[in-house]
Amino acid sequence: MKTVLAEYILKLNDASQKTHRAEDRPLYEKCLAEAGIILSMVELNMDIESIKKEIQSHERLWGIAWLIDDVKDVPSEAWQKVKMNQTGR
Repeated sequence: MKTVLAEYILKLNDASQKTHRAEDRPLYEKCLAEAGIILSMVELNMDIESIKKEIQSHERLWGIAWLIDDVKDVPSEAWQKVKMNQTGR
């Protein structure tokens, strides 16, 4: 889980730097902040239910974040991998 989260965070960061849409940058910053919290929770071996709750919150953010620039596709795919691996540590 740590590895897929770390890869996701790096892909989010890359997309935030490559986007040509100024309105997308604050959304990337919010996603990066939340992803960092999830990674911290995993690293500290917090209970899985708390981690799943944070993942669900992050999924809601993806649902309302209308990222426009196509660079969003790479971190979006990486996020799907995180969700699939949420039970592993």
